[in-house]
Amino acid sequence: MPARLVTIGDSLSQGMISGSVSQTEWSFPAAIARCLGETPTLSGGGDRAFRIPTFIGEGGLPINLEKILRLLVERYGPKVSWFDVVPAALSVRSLLDRVEDYWERGEGSQALPTGSLHHNLATFGFKLGDCDTLTEAICRRVIPEPKDNVIGQVPEFSMYRAARRTLNPSFAKEYEHFSQLEAARAIAQSEGGIENLIFWLGSNNCLSTVTQLKIRRSQPEDLEKFPYEINANLWQPEHFQSLLDRVAPKIDALGAQNVFIATIPHVTIPPVSRGISPGLSDTNALSADGYYEYYTHFWIWDADFAKSPERYAFLSREEARLIDRTIDEYNKSIKTLAQQRGWHIVDMCDVLDRLAYRRQGGEPSYSLPSGMIEALQANPATRYKSLPDTRFLRIVSKSNGAEREYQGGVFGLDGFHPTTLGYGIIADAFLKIMAEKGVSLPYSIDWNTLVAADTLWIDLPENLLNLRDTLGFLYHRTPLAQLVENVL
Repeated sequence: MPARLVTIGDSLSQGMISGSVSQTEWSFPAAIARCLGETPTLSGGGDRAFRIPTFIGEGGLPINLEKILRLLVERYGPKVSWFDVVPAALSVRSLLDRVEDYWERGEGSQALPTGSLHHNLATFGFKLGDCDTLTEAICRRVIPEPKDNVIGQVPEFSMYRAARRTLNPSFAKEYEHFSQLEAARAIAQSEGGIENLIFWLGSNNCLSTVTQLKIRRSQPEDLEKFPYEINANLWQPEHFQSLLDRVAPKIDALGAQNVFIATIPHVTIPPVSRGISPGLSDTNALSADGYYEYYTHFWIWDADFAKSPERYAFLSREEARLIDRTIDEYNKSIKTLAQQRGWHIVDMCDVLDRLAYRRQGGEPSYSLPSGMIEALQANPATRYKSLPDTRFLRIVSKSNGAEREYQGGVFGLDGFHPTTLGYGIIADAFLKIMAEKGVSLPYSIDWNTLVAADTLWIDLPENLLNLRDTLGFLYHRTPLAQLVENVL
């Protein structure tokens, strides 16, 4: 029986939330697989299994920010006092020590019993161009001998560790030279073909511009390099086109009945970089085309930045425009290629543009799925909360102190990767196109289950009520900046 679904992608397809890949069963491909009648499984499974890798240990890889926030709430309440700063920092360090040990030297570095090949082949950090070059063998050679890092405490070479567990979970010799595309080809050969292939890569060809707040353009020689050899964080459109032209025939060679390829979202919209126009607020802070004067890290408060912008890293309004224009060129190439090859476009750039809360002056034009709204209203933990939007997650006390307002909910605590409900929105967008193209979908998204599984939405950590202090603590006392600037 042909594989109903195979996915090639990056962290957005693997299911990263709040800085870690942990619950891969709630990724958007897993949600789609359920609608196709497949069962996402971490342990082999039968004919109707959608095999996915496991990253459950110690909150996932590389660092689970939600786990850190809940640890702080449990031990120190909704706000870390001055008296508790040192013990709180030591508590976080102890947690991160365990995380680093687990993934670099412990069980997380060992082979998995999840089958020889996964149907979800997505790996966080992958760029367009990695899908036909990076293999488990290459990743194994890149990873150095582990050492206990008492300063950074982010598991080193996390992407390569994740790729090993995803591309060749059993660490078998026969699969060690399989890239994402080669693993998909092996699935097609062993299972009698692929019915639906999702291909979504390219966000990491531009994402680091808004996490590192600087632009480094690709050079022609970067086309022949491995990721660890490349310094660029914004691929020039002609180089992106070259990568597309290189991988397109290999995608076609898989012989999938349907290929669904997604466009690249504008990376200046997620709250991982915060738009600020000092001295201006609301829609007055936006230019006519929806851009702020500056874009800086989300842990920097507006008032602090406004006093002296030169103290902080930032992108200018024109740099933000340049990044988005470059992404527009990527998407033109993707759409043209899809039309030429008979692939189906899922326009995730358009979805995020219409979801954008701040860019649209607080009035996003995207209609959230009715099933999601009904499930949120039916769940006692969410029925009185606002609907999800693209702002950074936080709890705001109203003037009387008795009521609360909940903001955000589409993106998790790293400011870029969706929450479980955010991934539900992505799955819904894909499923609409799949239905239009005649794919049989015997089931619909179980929104009640997705709402119940979204721990951030069901039970926001209480320290999000003191967001400024919480982000300040994370920035000064944890590897937050290292995680955002060098891993996401």
